Formats: sequence, C-alpha cells, structure tokens
Amino acid sequence: MLSRDSCFHSCTRHLAPFAYPTLLVSLLFSPGVLAQQKGEFDCRTSVKYECTADQCERVTEDFQHQESFLYNAKTGELSACLWTNCYSAKTKAFTVKAGGATTAIGRLIPVVHPKNKPLVVSLTIKTSEMEGDADEKKAPFTAIWNYGGDRLTFDMGECVLKPPAKGSKG
Repeated sequence: MLSRDSCFHSCTRHLAPFAYPTLLVSLLFSPGVLAQQKGEFDCRTSVKYECTADQCERVTEDFQHQESFLYNAKTGELSACLWTNCYSAKTKAFTVKAGGATTAIGRLIPVVHPKNKPLVVSLTIKTSEMEGDADEKKAPFTAIWNYGGDRLTFDMGECVLKPPAKGSKG
C-alpha cells in the first residue's frame, strides 16, 4: 500500500503543470453548498478599510448607508450598491469546507450609471456562524471591491438571510 506522500508524488507526476491549481482548488472548495439556503443574503457594512500597497486606513463614519451587498445563493446573483451606483451580475461561488464560508466573486456591471466601468466584487459569508430563528438568520461577511493594482476596499459587517417571499422561486 502506498503512503499518502508516495501516492501524491506517483499520481501528480503524470499531471500537466497547469492541472495543479485546478487540483488544489477542487480539493479546497466545493461549489453550490449555499444553494441549499433559501432566500437572499442582505449584507450591511459596519467596518471599512481602504487599502493601498503601503497601508490600510480604517474609515469610521459616513459609509454605512452607502455600501451594501445582496446575494441570492440559488441564482448566484450578486448585487453591490456602492455610493452612487449599484452593480449586479451572476457570480461564481465557492465554499471552503473546513472554514464554513462561501465566497461569491464576479465582474459586476453598473446598473444606475451604465457608462461606469464594471467592478470586480467578492463577498464571503461565514455560514458556519449563522445564528437566529427561521424568520431571520444572521452571519458575518467580508467584501472586497475597488480592486486595482495599487488599492482595494475591504468591508465587514453582517448578512441577514431573508426567506423567499411567498410564491417566489428564490
């Protein structure tokens, strides 16, 4: 019987170099686990950091009502309202089994001002820490947006899982 190390080396020596990242991602992530949840995650920001390559600065006021995220686990739709524009698109979702968190990431298209540039947004919901009753479950989240080669914005807060409306499909 082969040991785990010898099996890994024996099995992986036949893989093409480009297959290693795919193998790693498939071992760490499992798509679609959040799709079992019914309803939509309504995520509100309470903590914000604006980061550059040199440092991150905590922003403490005047943003809480300007930044929010909605995620429908069944459809994969992620929406982000960020200051004067909202963005939306279907996203790819991955669940880290060991950590109990799901990340949805995608290139969101501007809705209110369609001539603005699309934004890459990632939203991670810590579903293993979901609390509450059947009508309103809550879980912490982190969101990253405003990606650039030299900056990004990092939001944290709480998501409320809202059950689907009567007669809706999602």
